[in-house]
Amino acid sequence: MIQSRYALAMVVLLGGGLGTIGVDGQVLWPLQTYKSSPATMPFLNVTKQGQTEQGFLFFSPVDIIRGAGYPAIYSDDGQLVWQGQNQTTFAMQPQIFDGEPAVTYWNGTVGFGFGFGQITIIDNTYQSIYNVTLSCKEHNFVTVFDPEPLASCIDVHESQLTDNGTLLVTAVNITQADLSSVGGPVDGWVQDGLVYEIDVKTNKVLFRWSAAEHLAEVPISYAIAPLGSEGAGSGNKTDPYGYAHLNSIAKYGENYLLSSRFMCSVFLLAPNGSVIWHLHGRTGGDFHLDLGTSFCYQHDVRIIAATPERVTISMHNNDNTEFTGATYVTTGLILDLAMQGNKTVSLAGRVWDAAEPVYVQSQGSYQSLSNGHVLMGHGAVPKIEEFDANGAIVMRARFGYDNTMQSYRAYRYPWVGHPSTVPDVAACLSAATGDTTVYISWNGATDVVSWNVPVRRRIDGR
Repeated sequence: MIQSRYALAMVVLLGGGLGTIGVDGQVLWPLQTYKSSPATMPFLNVTKQGQTEQGFLFFSPVDIIRGAGYPAIYSDDGQLVWQGQNQTTFAMQPQIFDGEPAVTYWNGTVGFGFGFGQITIIDNTYQSIYNVTLSCKEHNFVTVFDPEPLASCIDVHESQLTDNGTLLVTAVNITQADLSSVGGPVDGWVQDGLVYEIDVKTNKVLFRWSAAEHLAEVPISYAIAPLGSEGAGSGNKTDPYGYAHLNSIAKYGENYLLSSRFMCSVFLLAPNGSVIWHLHGRTGGDFHLDLGTSFCYQHDVRIIAATPERVTISMHNNDNTEFTGATYVTTGLILDLAMQGNKTVSLAGRVWDAAEPVYVQSQGSYQSLSNGHVLMGHGAVPKIEEFDANGAIVMRARFGYDNTMQSYRAYRYPWVGHPSTVPDVAACLSAATGDTTVYISWNGATDVVSWNVPVRRRIDGR
């Protein structure tokens, strides 16, 4: 009987605990490898200081140095549960579709800070059940890769399912715009930020919103990112100014909550596309910022409570970019927005790892768990954290050295995997002892406790 708590039991760490030397002397994070499976994934180094919430960890580590990336599920004791195909993956998120658990993720072609691809939806057998696309040709997209044709123009940043069987995504279209308000040419070029709501089963577009088509309410001058800075673009056709950089969208009732990274802004959109309210992380926008409520370059903004008098939002506030450098400690923020009176924004909560702070320059996620716990993924910094209801850190999980690994987002979610594949088996005979060791892996199975391996002996006793 071979013991295995989850589907894939680690056999060897490549490079041991110190890592190996890669290109230009870069120390590489150690990888897990297996006797019975070709899977090779980064070692997840987990330390706990308290009780964590139940569920597996869902993220998509990208090995920047080695050039590999996989959607993955880990247990929070560091064991790999499931590895998907080697591909560029963003916006991986466990969700519910048609009343059943599902996982969504983006895959496609990446530009600098955006991309063009599709959203894959898999069920708990790890089979693709839907591929949601947005035809570049049909919707008249211009891309930085023109004239190279691209099939689907969904951006990397979002894959949010709704209760109505639709999918919320972002997209980037290259178009001309007047950049004189930010010191650029009148006939400059921008990355227009778009939002789409698409019916999953039919691929029909139900809602479309374009930042460039709403300049009266969302002017380019809102942008904080300097024209020509790294990541924002210089404003020509081959390097368009990414002033909006939309990075999260969620639907509440009939309205849409939209986060713009380079505008340091959160917008609530009506079904007709008009702006209901605007929160700017530096100036306040339609609101007045109280002490400690400033934010910028934020990610993964969500509404966690709402009444006519007050709206509470959460976000990953990295407040750093490639062009600002690592200046501010990254925090998770909860803000109360008063909808009446002087519309004051007050601080309702803030979490960060004071003992091991991170300074994230891109990407990130904030997930509200049960019992007041919070899970944060730190994007460009390969670290996942969980905090309890008092803001105390209860888990740190590292899957790489800085500048060697990253994952756009990270989530915790209960999951029961029933892979449609059969287990992989390898038997190794020891020449020294004559004993045979059997290694078994079942990619994605979550309810395997042990394996019963029948033993057969030849008549001569061997």
